[in-house]
Amino acid sequence: MDPATRMISLLVVLALSRASLGVMREVEQEMDELLYRDLMLLERSLSTDGSNGAGRMQKLSLVGKAVQQSSTFGSKGRAKNAIDGNRAAIYQQGSCSSTRFQRNPFWRLDLGTEHCIAKVTILNREDCCPERLKGALVRAGTLTRLSQNRACGSRVTDTEANVAGGTIVRECEKPLLTRYISIGNLAKRAMLTLCEVEAYEVPMEECTGIDNCESSPCQNGATCVNGVSDFSCTCATGFTGSLCEIDIDECESNSCQNGATCVDGINEVSCACAAGFTGPLCETDINECESNPCQNGATCEDGINEVSCACAEGFYGPLCETDIDECESNPCKNGATCEDGINEVSCACAEGFTGPLCKTDIDECESNPCQNGATCEDGINEVSCACAEGFYGPLCETDIDECESNPCQNGATCVDGINEVSCACAEGFYGPLCETDIDECESNPCQNGATCVDGINDVSCSCAKGFTGLLCQTDIDECESNPCQNGATCDDGINEVSCACAEGFTGPLCETDIDECESNPCQNGATCVDGINEVSCACAEGFYGPLCQTDIDECESNPCKNGATCVDGINEVSCACAEGFTGPLCKTDIDECESNPCQNGATCEDGINEVSCACAEGFTGPLCQTDIDECESNPCQNGASCEDGINEVSCACAEGFYGPLCQTDIDECESNPCQNGATCVDDINEVSCACAEGFYGPFCETDIDECESNPCQNGATCEDGINEVSCACAEGFTGPLCQTDIDECESNPCQNGATCVDDINEVSCACAEGFYGPFCETDIDECESNPCQNGATCEDGINEVSCACAEGFTGTLCETDVDECESSPCQNGATCVDGINKVSCTCAAGFTGTFCETGINECDSSPCRNGVCEDEVNGFRCQCDSGYEGVLCETIVGSKECTTDPCMNGVCVDYEGGGFKCICSPGYEGTLCEIKSATTPQVQVELTSEYCIRKIVILKRGECTSDRLTGAVVRGGTSSNGLHNPVCGSALTVEQAQLSRSAVDVVCDPPLTARFVILDMPLLRVSQQPLCEVTVEQATVGPCKEP
Repeated sequence: MDPATRMISLLVVLALSRASLGVMREVEQEMDELLYRDLMLLERSLSTDGSNGAGRMQKLSLVGKAVQQSSTFGSKGRAKNAIDGNRAAIYQQGSCSSTRFQRNPFWRLDLGTEHCIAKVTILNREDCCPERLKGALVRAGTLTRLSQNRACGSRVTDTEANVAGGTIVRECEKPLLTRYISIGNLAKRAMLTLCEVEAYEVPMEECTGIDNCESSPCQNGATCVNGVSDFSCTCATGFTGSLCEIDIDECESNSCQNGATCVDGINEVSCACAAGFTGPLCETDINECESNPCQNGATCEDGINEVSCACAEGFYGPLCETDIDECESNPCKNGATCEDGINEVSCACAEGFTGPLCKTDIDECESNPCQNGATCEDGINEVSCACAEGFYGPLCETDIDECESNPCQNGATCVDGINEVSCACAEGFYGPLCETDIDECESNPCQNGATCVDGINDVSCSCAKGFTGLLCQTDIDECESNPCQNGATCDDGINEVSCACAEGFTGPLCETDIDECESNPCQNGATCVDGINEVSCACAEGFYGPLCQTDIDECESNPCKNGATCVDGINEVSCACAEGFTGPLCKTDIDECESNPCQNGATCEDGINEVSCACAEGFTGPLCQTDIDECESNPCQNGASCEDGINEVSCACAEGFYGPLCQTDIDECESNPCQNGATCVDDINEVSCACAEGFYGPFCETDIDECESNPCQNGATCEDGINEVSCACAEGFTGPLCQTDIDECESNPCQNGATCVDDINEVSCACAEGFYGPFCETDIDECESNPCQNGATCEDGINEVSCACAEGFTGTLCETDVDECESSPCQNGATCVDGINKVSCTCAAGFTGTFCETGINECDSSPCRNGVCEDEVNGFRCQCDSGYEGVLCETIVGSKECTTDPCMNGVCVDYEGGGFKCICSPGYEGTLCEIKSATTPQVQVELTSEYCIRKIVILKRGECTSDRLTGAVVRGGTSSNGLHNPVCGSALTVEQAQLSRSAVDVVCDPPLTARFVILDMPLLRVSQQPLCEVTVEQATVGPCKEP
């Protein structure tokens, strides 16, 4: 039985059973199901046959569905025009959608829900340009990425596209489960115009159970995954595309670095590196320095396929392979042999010469080896010393010591002289050999009847009563201790005082204050405070006066306010207030607002027995008790509902209106839903967006990616812009698409006449002679080898140097020391010793000054004690006054004590009756001038700047005065005040002071940072000078560094 006949029979049976047979409910339900199934079979049988379900197709209603396109041409080419149901094919009438002329234009429809799509038709444009649809492809599926959905039919052919106003039909090979339908034109640049798009669906069961992978659509070893109405391809590594048909070009990511050439492979790249680079991606600069090409301690700097060697001093050459021969300039003088070293020479001097370059003839007498005034005669590697009388030894270093027999007594110090001794007596003794004790009581030093007791070098005085002081010379003043008190006058007496008291005091010493409060002078309960000859009364409250005798009237100041009556009391008032006022002084107006009579936030203003209420907005009435109904004036507009509030209304707007009073129609464009410069057109509860060029989407929210076609060349990075691209070129390329190799030689980078050879992102410069460097920018510095000698300043020239000599040197390379002695600067027979830019003059006896130009006036120190001094060369002569004799006229004629010269640092004077007195030289004191006073003789040397000093050499006179350096202390530091500077070494011992050689070394450990070097000589007489020179050795410029 065919389905139609069967259906009619079932309808008859169903009617009979319901009308007369009373079939059970279960049978009725089964019959309903059979009826529905056969109705469906009947519908299908009545449809035309077709393998793609054409007979069962139904056209979908697309009006109002979400639709978008890659761009919009003009105001008439909106995407929704293609589904508005208008089958007119005239663009100018607004019936067609159209994109701009762009790369890969597309149109996409969102059905909202899934449908089983079997066919899509496209109405082509009639009035112009139907060929623009050539190559268009329809895709349908559930994936949002258009290229991943399956094609429905083939691309539009030339023949189909050339029919103006024609309908292009695309039937899907099999029905596709679809939410998204897209139409795209894969031409590089085109316009996509659609006048009407229609979609046809079949029942959903047609889209189930289909093996979409049956045709093996996935390529290059990809795995096909079957879907409900589609398939997806899981690509093998190295491939991409919806069917995995595209080999991924790994070179697109510019993985090869540093100018390497990229060769694409399957899931890999092979990089052909530029010279100087290595690694899988040529990412590593080959370090040409690893092989240590630079020699002789040079510093290697790696370059691109090259190295640059910074030579250590003394070497040159591309790899610093050549030692500079410093002997080539013949620096060694006077027949010396030159041995080349690293950046230096070593000169082996011929005999008789010395110095770094053997320029100096050795003068063995220069070190003053002959001592104690001996005359030095220079020989070959030796000296001969002619000793002064009283000395002996190879260098005349030994003085004959007359003190060996210990002639001095009583602990005296023996001072050896020339063929004589001088005894420095201990305090309290005198005589040539200090044999006699001095009786200090002989001169009756104790006064006022005191008893004198002689001591060693002093006296002790036992004073009579009433006297005091070392010599009992002072009367004791008992008033000195101020025994009288409180300003009393003290009158001194014998062991007592008398005090005259000031007024108000009494007692033997006026120590007691008289109490004036005893008579109770203060009244009315006042407190009495005793003072000096007076009282002070602290009054009880309510009274005043010197003795507090008067009651204070508190009403006098009118304390009661506002017309109140004042009644005076003891230290208080009582106020009787007028009506309307209150308070202790009736100052307060009674505030009727205190009870808050005003309501609803009103402001209360107090009056006289009344209030005034200023109502808040929205209220009225005497006490603002009534709320005003603002809805009475019907403020809400456009059918809105009004709800009264406090001084306001709330309007519930009808749909489509807003605002406080619902006065404004809602403009959906106000929220600026259209993005990226799109034009918004307001509609009923919706907007339509006309996209600016370069954007697409319902709200123009998506930027079209112009970089997808890889327009940038030569490894450039593409940055997508608005309807354009920006190419960030790899180094060495330029142009809008980085298509042009930059000629780096155009900027003339090579300097100084060099030839430029262009390369990729670099140049190679062939330098002219005399220059070097990557750009030949550097003049070869002939000064690098330090050709200028002796601290000269080297100025580099072209293949030559110019040496600016330090003072004291001359010659092309400043190799010659200028002999400053040639001009004979030293005067008066002095010996000239040449130095560096200076001379040192060893003066003949009796002369001084830098050039020995000044004769020493030995009379300046006034050596003659009792006579007239006559200056001589290197000495003086004293013409003694009558009654005196001796070298310094220090001795009274006929005296004997001074013949032994007992005064250590002064002149001895004999007393006529016996005994003597020492007149001390400046800087000394004591009985025998044996005590060093506060002033110590010094020698101070100021250097040109701060130095780090390690050793100081003191050159002695070498005569009998050498031992005078005993106890000398060397200080060094930055202060010109020697006491503020640290000590170098320790004080000189007797042994050091008496060394046979003329020089004494003082070693500073640790070294000292100093500008001033000071020598303190505490045992030296001010008039004596045992030094010839103080020399600073082993010093470096600048402060000492921390160890």
